[in-house]
Amino acid sequence: MIASYFFHQKGFLNETFAIKPNEIISQIKSQWLYLLKLLSSLFVHGSWKHWFGNMILFLIIAFSLEKRIGGFWFLLIYFTAGFAGNLYCIYYLSGSENYLIGASGAVSGILGAWIVLFPSLKISIIIPIGFYMQKAEIPVLLLSLIWLGIQIILQLVSPLDYSIVWISHVVGFITGFCLAWLYRIAN
Repeated sequence: MIASYFFHQKGFLNETFAIKPNEIISQIKSQWLYLLKLLSSLFVHGSWKHWFGNMILFLIIAFSLEKRIGGFWFLLIYFTAGFAGNLYCIYYLSGSENYLIGASGAVSGILGAWIVLFPSLKISIIIPIGFYMQKAEIPVLLLSLIWLGIQIILQLVSPLDYSIVWISHVVGFITGFCLAWLYRIAN
């Protein structure tokens, strides 16, 4: 009930917690607390569908990754990937008046880290073939690279004012991938 109320109050949520790329630099110059919007915007979503899409991927990956690397490294990867995705989008969309919201860059970062730390893992998927459902085991590495390729293609073919900033996913993925390598070196 409370979440439903907040999703219908998009003006208030966006104005308070989201990033407007064309305003954020001037806002930070006048009051440095606006930097917190780099964090708060990761928790605001445009709809239940947007939130649900992020949560599915997050729940598939997060628990096994956090168990392997611990809370500190997990949070470092998650938030750094989210910040990196947002920062790049602020630069990329510097003239945009649209709000920048969502955890897609952060979730993509944990996916990037996941393939570094679990490269030989396979997951089961169901492939619909007409009315027949075929179960298949697919390497996470292959599935992740297909996903990354789709994000890149969608960014290239989408107009600049499209409501999804696919490049945030790509930047988050690359950031998580690099931080996971740093984790492997440090441990």
